[in-house]
Amino acid sequence: MISCSVVIPLYNKASYISRAISSVLVQTIQDFEIIVVDDGSTDNGAEVVTRFSDKRIRLIQQRNKGVSGARNVGIKKSSGQLIAFLDADDEWDPHFLENIFKLRVQHPNAGLYATAYKITDTQGKEVIPTFKEIATPPWEGIIKSYFRSAAMGAPPVTASSCCIPKHILNEVGGFTEGKRMGEDLDLWGRIAIRYPVAFTWTVGAVYHHDAENRACTVFGQGDEHPFSTTVKILHLEGKIPASLSDDIDLYVARLKVENMRQHVIAGNIRRARELHSEVHKSHFWFRRLLWGSRFNALTKIIWDYKYKRRSQFNDSSS
Repeated sequence: MISCSVVIPLYNKASYISRAISSVLVQTIQDFEIIVVDDGSTDNGAEVVTRFSDKRIRLIQQRNKGVSGARNVGIKKSSGQLIAFLDADDEWDPHFLENIFKLRVQHPNAGLYATAYKITDTQGKEVIPTFKEIATPPWEGIIKSYFRSAAMGAPPVTASSCCIPKHILNEVGGFTEGKRMGEDLDLWGRIAIRYPVAFTWTVGAVYHHDAENRACTVFGQGDEHPFSTTVKILHLEGKIPASLSDDIDLYVARLKVENMRQHVIAGNIRRARELHSEVHKSHFWFRRLLWGSRFNALTKIIWDYKYKRRSQFNDSSS
């Protein structure tokens, strides 16, 4: 069995897929296979993949099932002990797998391994996100509380910067399909409830925020972050460890606030108001995240206009 299978979901990313694959082929660790799952692309991305002559690359083509469906197919077809994910418009540092394997040796009982990552914006500026509740660089090891870290700062785990043992993916059930957002965060959360999460500050991946055709943000009134649903079910089943309960609730509050922002942008003001009321008073300060940056200025304008006007109308009608 090979050490690692690299699963790359591909949907209309012909302009970027060559860069992603090339970043895997130059890894300092060469014991891997690459599984590209073309999820019903309408461009020539599949043709670009076939131009690579490396026999470790496999191309699977299917009708469009969404990114989670594509990743799950890649997992099913994989033969590696570890499964790494790389989005078609992102790339790895040449030492990514080397650093992941180092974490694996040091923390064999972890359920998820991740490196720090950097984000490039539309002007090509690179930024390393602010990770919270993690010891300062160059620390690496088991994150004390994955959920508190994810609640307080940038996500310490992303799809292009992590690696998961295949037996753990089989145990927790892989990615939830049919959701509009958050399927990856749901999987990390389900793993973190059961297993430690290992992290290194060594940057291993580059997230290209400037890439075209990033996942769209279209939400229906009933859309909810899938991990919020997961936590509801696990609470009812009594499967949330008491030691994690407070941090998980804090993290869910963060997800609700972010979901609220998305609904505001989508014009689903009623659902945004419901989420606003669901955030516990002790987590009220999370609501400030809605207006915490220039990026969210449009959100605030929409909220002020639609939410406050509707509130005034309801008050005058009562």
